[in-house]
Order: sequence, then structure tokens, then C-alpha cells
Amino acid sequence: MNWFKPKRIFLDYASATPVLPEVRRVMEQYWSKDFYNSSAIYEEGERVKEAVEYCRANIAKILGVGKESVIFTSGGTESNVLAIRGVKPGQIVIDAESHPSVFEAAKDIGGPEITLVSSITTDNKRGRAIREERKKNNSEYPLLHVDASQTANYFPVGLEVLACDILTLDSAKLYGPKGIGALVVRKGVKLAIPPQGTLPVPLIAGFAKALEIAVRDREAERIRLESLSAGFVEAIERSLPQALVTRSLPNIVHVFVPGILPEYLVLALDRQGVMVSAGPACNSYKPEPPDTPVRFSFGRFTTASDVRRAAKIFCRIATSVVK
Repeated sequence: MNWFKPKRIFLDYASATPVLPEVRRVMEQYWSKDFYNSSAIYEEGERVKEAVEYCRANIAKILGVGKESVIFTSGGTESNVLAIRGVKPGQIVIDAESHPSVFEAAKDIGGPEITLVSSITTDNKRGRAIREERKKNNSEYPLLHVDASQTANYFPVGLEVLACDILTLDSAKLYGPKGIGALVVRKGVKLAIPPQGTLPVPLIAGFAKALEIAVRDREAERIRLESLSAGFVEAIERSLPQALVTRSLPNIVHVFVPGILPEYLVLALDRQGVMVSAGPACNSYKPEPPDTPVRFSFGRFTTASDVRRAAKIFCRIATSVVK
């Protein structure tokens, strides 16, 4: 009997990332030692408040904004909802590839003019065009919201870098803790934000550290993952020519095999020890359309061996069905 069980391969980094050891160490002191409420006016509370503001200032510095522009949220979904619903009611233009939370938040919102464009752009072309349009029309609208949850690991982000007015960040996509993110708002933008409750200090500390690490390692990690993705695409196209393969980010590859339901492929891969998804994890409770591709997303701990093995398993599964 073979008692050896191959290591399971996690290729769903677009849905979740593990907390890095450096991040975990920074968070540790705020769980039990400096656990105090940052709103308390006694010495210990003031000390924790200073720590929160230090993290806020560091995040703001990375993004090139004042610290008053950084609003902590429970994650990318809440940031998106606040961005969409906080702007003056009007028409909202949304990129087709945007997160489901953006589309949900925009339901039943309308008006005579376009007040917001929501995008996942990684460059400043759209932002510059929108700024020119505002200048030409002597208007403060439309505003540009960019959801950088998936892109901050691999591309520079910030209000000026992307020429946007509102920015979404999510710690859970940056190898930081789940349950914390940020909405970054350009000074002067009118956004209706509800009152905040008690701030989760350990999560804020971890988020700030995770963003710092992401910026530090961004270029090297982008190059490494682009190479892994290219190798994966080549292997799929060579062994499974009928598959439709696309790359949307340095670490994400979508594969659609005509005639095979995406849920079948995801579950079959799971049984073979490969973890992937079909569409955003936040939308997984809804049946995916038959033409939804399987999403392979690589990350910091993905190896070339993982990629080769996953490609081989995927092609074997797909070939067994389409024959």
C-alpha cells in the first residue's frame, strides 16, 4: 500500500492569501498586551491610538496621500460598497471584470448624470481622461473609483498614480489578516461614510505591514509570477488545444474548456489535490454560467513544480471528459 499522500496545491490566491510571518509578529502585541480600545482617553488607550495613527500614516505615505484620506473598513467588499453608495446618486459606469460587490452596491442607483466610474484599471489612462472631461465640463463629476484589491501586489497604486478619486484596498489579498481593508478618498471628495465602530487594532497593524511588504517585493514577485503563468499557459495550450486560455493579471490564468461545466472541473481538481475556483469566491454560492472559466491564481508560495503538476492534472481531467 502506498502511504505517501502528495502535497495539495493551492492555486486560489485571488480568493485568499496566508498571513506572512512578518505580519503575524507585528499583530501579536495587540491581541493581549496592548489590547486597549483606541478611543479610550487613559494612557494605554492613547498609546494604542498612536499606534493606529502611525499605521494610517504609513499606509498614506505609501499611497501618496494625507493620512486623513485613509478610512479603515472591514475589507474590499465594504470599501466597494461605501465607494458606490457614498457618492451623489447618479449613473454608475462599471467595468465588466469588477467584483460582484460593486454591481450589487450599484443596484437601484440612478440619476440624470454619470457620477461615478468604477474600474480595476492598473494604469492612469482612464483617470486622466476623466479628469479632462471634468475640466472641460467644469464639473466635479464623474469620479473614478479603482478597486485595487487584486492589483496592489503587482502594480503601483495610489490616487495620483492611478489618477483616481477613490481607491479600494483589501488586506486579505496582500498576505495580511482578513477583515480589514481601506477606502482611500481624495481630499475634497464628498462621500457619505457612516460612523465607525471600535477599530480592530491588530488587523490594522497587520494590514499596514502587509502593504509595506507588498510594495517592497512587488517587482520581483510580479516578474516571477509572470514567468510561472506563461509556463502554465504553454503547458495547457500544448496538451489541450481546444481550451480557451487568457491571462488577466501576472498571477491569474483563466481556462475555459468547451463542453465542461466549471464546477465539475473545480471539484475534479479538488479530488486530485488542486485548489482553484470558478469566478470570485464571494460569489461561489451562486451557480456559475456554463461558459465561466476556471481561475488559476498563483502566489508567493507557488513553485514551478506546483504549476507543472497542476497543468498535467488539469489536462488529464479535461481530456478524459471531452474524448
